[in-house]
Formats: sequence, structure tokens, C-alpha cells
Amino acid sequence: GEAGQAGVSGREYHRTAHAYRTPDVRLTDTSEREIDFGAAIDGQEFTIIGFIFTTCAGVCPVITANMTRAVPELDKLGGDYRVFLVSLDPEYDTPRKLRDYAQRFKAGEQITFLTGDSASVHEVLRAFNTVYLGGKKMNHQPVTLIRAGRNAPWVRLDGLVTGRDLAREVALAIDENAARNLSAAH
Repeated sequence: GEAGQAGVSGREYHRTAHAYRTPDVRLTDTSEREIDFGAAIDGQEFTIIGFIFTTCAGVCPVITANMTRAVPELDKLGGDYRVFLVSLDPEYDTPRKLRDYAQRFKAGEQITFLTGDSASVHEVLRAFNTVYLGGKKMNHQPVTLIRAGRNAPWVRLDGLVTGRDLAREVALAIDENAARNLSAAH
């Protein structure tokens, strides 16, 4: 369902559910390993996706810090999960630049920073309807995507989400998916 949520920080974000199809693309992590993006997502009990770029001085550092702060809370939910932060600037954001960026935020192993060729990154943006205004990366809006299982719908959070709110939204998505699976079994 749709509901506006006001976070504890006073920031607001908007929550919607979507049936996005994960694109079949290969992206590169900070260790220069190519990963099959769809398979990496399908292998998790729950997945979180955000979009950043390393030269962004606006919302990207806040998004990255909040994702990092959410990890201890997400760990408490149990299960295999991964946070994917996809670069909006694949031409500039090499695996090494993303690695340095991750270290600056002390991002742990649960957070995977990804880049790739322009076509693959733009396919991801299109698949999740996150193409920014005028194609200018500076115009991107903060979007967080959560999927609580392979067949679950994607929960989309438009706006800045605190670490605490993110953990709460993931827990809610997991509960909603469990309820959906229970009713489907009867």
C-alpha cells in the first residue's frame, strides 16, 4: 500500500510498492569483480538498493552514512542480506574510487558499491524508474529500494531515509512478505 512516513529526524519520505524487474546486467564491485546484478539480488533474503556518486556533495554522503548506520539494526533482523549502492557516475567512479569512498564512510562488508559501463548502469536506473531529470546526475533524488525476498514486490522509499527508518522499513517489508506468503499458502 501507499503511505507517507515521517521519520524521527523530521524528514519525510514516501513509500510505494512496485513490481520492478531486476535487469540482467553485469556490474563491477570495489574489488574489480564483475557480478551478475540480478543473481546477486536473488541470492539474498532481503536486498536494499541506493544510488550515489562519489563527487556528489549533496545527498549522497547522507545516503551512504545512513546506510552504514542501518547495518547494525539490519544485522538484528537475521538472514542473508546485502545493501547495493550503485554509482550514478560510472565514467568517473572506478572501482578504486568507490573503494576509497566506502572506506571514508567505514562501510562494512554488507554494503557493496557497484559501478559498470554506462549502458549497464543506465539499464539499472531505467529498470527501477530512477532516471533523473534532464539526465543530469546532480538532479537525482534520493531513492531507496527494498525487496524482502525473491518474489516480493519492491518497496520504494522516495526521500532521505535515516538508518533507523531504513531498518524499520525493511522489517515491515519482511513482515508484509511473510503475511503475503502465508495467505498464498491457504
